[in-house]
Amino acid sequence: MKRNFIILFLFTLLSFSLNVRAQDCPHKLTQKAVESWVSLWDTGKYDQSYELLAQLTRDKIDKRKWFVYWTAVRKPLGALKSRKLKEITLIKSLPGAPEQEGATLQFESSFESKNSVLETFGMMKEKDGTWRVANYLTN
Repeated sequence: MKRNFIILFLFTLLSFSLNVRAQDCPHKLTQKAVESWVSLWDTGKYDQSYELLAQLTRDKIDKRKWFVYWTAVRKPLGALKSRKLKEITLIKSLPGAPEQEGATLQFESSFESKNSVLETFGMMKEKDGTWRVANYLTN
């Protein structure tokens, strides 16, 4: 009985510790979410990237418009050469969605067709706590 209590206590402590770490590092969580999503975007998997967008974005833009956007904005850049994180800005309350947190991540990137590109990813923290890409812009 005592052993079970100790195991339960340690498990609870570990769970609390992991939860605190996750809450303390939204920068890392947003960066991981972008890196996971952008691999689909970079390889032309616009359908899959669409499915992983923030719900608010999918409510406003249908899949066909997302394809047109990818074709006009990302496809012409060609293959990715490099991407380096420049800045992360956390936003407590988003315009149009005040109950949701957000972030912008900017990357200095280089592509086959354009050497110097500033990529900006708008992020939203969904109600379930998942960070998702809400928009993508380039200079």
